[in-house]
Amino acid sequence: MEYTLVLITKKEENKQLFGHKEILNELKSTLWKDFNINFENNLELYKNNESFIISKNEIKTNKEIGYELLNNRLHEWFGERSIDFYFNDSKHFNNCQRKLAVFDMDSCIIKNECIDEMAGIMGVSEKVSMITARAMAGELDFNQALVERLSLLKGMTIEQLEQVWKKIELNSGSFSLIQTLKSFGFKTALVSGGFSYFAFRVASRLGMDYAVSNQLEFQTTIDGAEEKKTLTGKVIGDIINGEMKKKVTILLENLLGLNQSQIISMGDGSNDKLMIQYSNMGIAFHGKPILRAATPFQINFAPLSVASFYLSNIYSTTSNEVESYCTNKNHIYNTSIHNLPENQSLITNYIDFNKTNLNK
Repeated sequence: MEYTLVLITKKEENKQLFGHKEILNELKSTLWKDFNINFENNLELYKNNESFIISKNEIKTNKEIGYELLNNRLHEWFGERSIDFYFNDSKHFNNCQRKLAVFDMDSCIIKNECIDEMAGIMGVSEKVSMITARAMAGELDFNQALVERLSLLKGMTIEQLEQVWKKIELNSGSFSLIQTLKSFGFKTALVSGGFSYFAFRVASRLGMDYAVSNQLEFQTTIDGAEEKKTLTGKVIGDIINGEMKKKVTILLENLLGLNQSQIISMGDGSNDKLMIQYSNMGIAFHGKPILRAATPFQINFAPLSVASFYLSNIYSTTSNEVESYCTNKNHIYNTSIHNLPENQSLITNYIDFNKTNLNK
């Protein structure tokens, strides 16, 4: 059997390729000590990264040793050493046919949880947190929790929503990863259990092809001589929960004429579990325990952009632009969503897609 192991460690001064060789030797002598593993002279270093040391290691076993057996406790072992990694059979790694990438937004593409930011501005953070805690404890499902939290935000104005927008920050590596995937010919989609008021703007500024999210309902109120739009505390149409995220992923798969083996996805919470499990490579990004338990593909320490190195495409690219997206510290850490131009044409496309396919 042949497997591929990608290691990602933070670059430290005076620590070069031998650091990864030492990691492999330690792995071979501890967790994999009972297996006949050969990975000597198969280590390839991706040399241009300014922030991380990244190596791709081809591993061969003399007899058929199952993936589950090799993968057992691997996350625990690497987690103790703050190392992100990809591990699977080489056929999975070398799948260059993937063409759709689906992303969660809150705490994934962006740092924020928008509903928490909204609650802060409305002065109901404690109440919203209590509802969230009940949902985490299994007392409420996602839909019930969203409905209860939204009801506390009734009366929120456009001006207050704009205060939230100003707080939104990209997670490190978001811009880099989306641009890299687009360069590889991927269609990209933002499928969020948050709100289209923010999601459409984030997606359009990143140049994403599709965006689906909950549509906030507004009402017009009279304040003196002025008309004001405020939230009703409800959403229009079906709530984008875990089941809907998977449904939208399959919808996009069919619209694009793809199959399940051509999909990657990324998220951080339980609401992403079904989408993650459906995808050929579903990645938990700094994920909650319930999501990490559902997928072997994880990023727990590094920025979003290192997902590029879980794809074989990156190791054969000759594009200086792609290398810059993946490796340049400025692209990875310093890109602000507010400095990227908004694409109104894309937002119009998102609205039309949601109306046509999701009755929103």
